[in-house]
Amino acid sequence: MLSNSPSVPDRSHLVLSILSEMDRSNTRGTISTVNILIGFFGNSEDLDLCISLIGKWKLSMNPYTYKCLLPAYLRSYDSDKAFGVYNEMRRRGHTLDIFAYNMLLDALAKDQKVEQAYKVFEDMKRKHCEPDEFTYTIMIRMNGKIGKADEALALFQEMLAKGFSPNLIAYNTMIQALAKGRMVDKAIFLFSKMVENDCRPNEFTYSVILNILAAEGQLGRLDEVVEISKKYMNKLNYAYLVRALSKLGHASEAHRLFCKMWNFHDKGDRDACRSILESLCNAGKTTEAMDLLGKIHEKGITTDTIMYNTVFSALGKLKQISHLHDLFEKMKQDGPSPDIFTYNILISSFGRAGKVDEAIKFFEELENSNCKADIVSYNSLINCLGKNGDLDEAHMRFKEMQEKGFTPDVVTYSTLIECFGKTDKVEMACRLFDEMLAEGCYPNIVTYNILLDCLERCGRTAEAVDLYAKLKQQGLIPDSITYTVLERLQSGSPRKVRFRRQSPITGWVVSPLR
Repeated sequence: MLSNSPSVPDRSHLVLSILSEMDRSNTRGTISTVNILIGFFGNSEDLDLCISLIGKWKLSMNPYTYKCLLPAYLRSYDSDKAFGVYNEMRRRGHTLDIFAYNMLLDALAKDQKVEQAYKVFEDMKRKHCEPDEFTYTIMIRMNGKIGKADEALALFQEMLAKGFSPNLIAYNTMIQALAKGRMVDKAIFLFSKMVENDCRPNEFTYSVILNILAAEGQLGRLDEVVEISKKYMNKLNYAYLVRALSKLGHASEAHRLFCKMWNFHDKGDRDACRSILESLCNAGKTTEAMDLLGKIHEKGITTDTIMYNTVFSALGKLKQISHLHDLFEKMKQDGPSPDIFTYNILISSFGRAGKVDEAIKFFEELENSNCKADIVSYNSLINCLGKNGDLDEAHMRFKEMQEKGFTPDVVTYSTLIECFGKTDKVEMACRLFDEMLAEGCYPNIVTYNILLDCLERCGRTAEAVDLYAKLKQQGLIPDSITYTVLERLQSGSPRKVRFRRQSPITGWVVSPLR
């Protein structure tokens, strides 16, 4: 009763208590008792207890015991003991059904016990338990994973010769094995046979073929794959391939396929549109991205803020300010409404281009909109003001954000420290660093590099050395910039003028899609 009552709390403890009571009263169970216990317990140690009871109670295992024990070991992920039970069954003349054979084969294959798996597979054929399509699929997958594509293909052909019709899983498994073996021609040929036999490819099928084409530099053959499966190529399949190509960084191929989808289907796919916009923007193809943004409505898709922000961010990084301004005006006129990310991109983009007045105007527009400024907005504005020489205004905005309840973060402090350091206002930079520590905001390696550079440039060597010691105490790992500053400290040759690398943390743009 307990074995069939999962709602009873701590069933294992109760069963073990009953066994202890049986032991104390010298009560022996039957083989049926053992069979029930085997079905109840779920790990190898408990199953070993069941086996020990057989000897203790002087019982003999019957065929049903073996049939319970083998899957029980498989459920406990112990393929070695399961294989041992299988061998014992063979010696005693007990047989398995096709389901049990496939379970054992699958476990051995997953554990890459190739020799044992082949032994079971050959036993099946000798013992007149004919392998089915699942059996062959298991063996094909195992060979594919260990890089034996030729053996996998031989098994696939043997399966066909026996009259089995491969299903989607079998085709995908074989195509994956060929792909792992870098057999592009054979993979595409099998894909054509799959379609010819009316087996519809799924996203996994396309992903395997796409990945091997990309890996082998044969993405041009994707048109061949699309043509082969044209009777199944719907909007969703096109959209998947566009997204996959975009993620792999193949912007041109993604755009070309997207255009084909655009021409063949009346309705568009929002995710595909977002993916191709992001792909075009990452590749710097802002003209194509803006053109697409203006045409999306033709396919029944309304543009959203994420789409606009993706293009805004790309335009900002490339300092295409006039396009950025025009596109923002179009957004305000046609919709959708800008969000906080939109304004933050605009502030940072115009600031990067040195358009301080416009950046301030966007900040004020943000303040008067339904979205309110956040810490990123202030960081972008402070960065803009500080790097364009208006340190007083930058510091005033820093105080303003504190008054409004925003807690400056490592970006805020690092930005200001860098701006003061670049203008040789080292005392102010050090004061901000001390304030940062006092407020519980821990500097990162970039912050330390900024201040180290500032101190070294101003000839304050001892303070720079002390700062480096603090860096090490905090457990931070020096990077190449840190070591460059240290080399100058050791050489004792500070340089007042030099080219400076842009700090990765106080750069201009914060991703609108994070």
